Amino acid sequence: MREAFSSSPLAFGYAPGTAPLIAYLHGLGCAGSRDWPPVANSAALHGRASLWIDLLGFGRSARPPGFSYDLLDQAGLVTPMLGASPDPVAIVGHSMGGTLAVLVAELLVERGRAPSAVLLAEPNLRPEDASTSARVAEMQLDAFVAGWPAWCAGLESPRYRASVLQADPVAFHRSAVSLISHGRGMLERFAALPVARKAYVLGGRSDETTRETARRVAAAGIPIARVERSGHELCADDPAGFAEAIARFVPVEPGAAVRG
Repeated sequence: MREAFSSSPLAFGYAPGTAPLIAYLHGLGCAGSRDWPPVANSAALHGRASLWIDLLGFGRSARPPGFSYDLLDQAGLVTPMLGASPDPVAIVGHSMGGTLAVLVAELLVERGRAPSAVLLAEPNLRPEDASTSARVAEMQLDAFVAGWPAWCAGLESPRYRASVLQADPVAFHRSAVSLISHGRGMLERFAALPVARKAYVLGGRSDETTRETARRVAAAGIPIARVERSGHELCADDPAGFAEAIARFVPVEPGAAVRG
């Protein structure tokens, strides 16, 4: 299976296991190689096939200066990887990765390869969800890049700061601008996805804005999974609890074989 992904320009990690393949998409400034292994390796997901990706400009992936860093272009790189899987695919996206997950799922549906499940963990479904991205998008690119060291130093979360320091400032800014653009109407697009299993993952310690988004998602008929001991940084706050929420909504496929 790993060979099926090897032509991608994205850095990735793959663990074989039972289907469906769970593909993990990270948030703005984060990296799949940092965020997802503690979740994918937790007891609740032990033995499950997993793919975590560093998007271009983040983590261990390349930082091509001519790339747009638009989320739809990122989706265009992720979708062929998932389409190459011979097994069913489930997509889990956190924060910006949740918005990206919807775009990828839409592309897979267009190709006749609809994912078996899409789980969004506190994604940007309403303008109010994108507070950090909105602040970044209001700045001119050159000014943001020039102030990058100070901006990183001002981040409250040490763990998030360490991830952001691995990111490219141009990629960060352009991704934030794209997130604001693509985030419009995203809740309705998520609800409309023709996917058998959908869920929204909410941190029990997250703020009222995020809880309001969860209420609107629930009103659209999509179930909510709460990770009580977590805030927005679900992968860091409670990876085991996050894994349990994922496992609840992404069951092993009947008769699933182990893939190498």
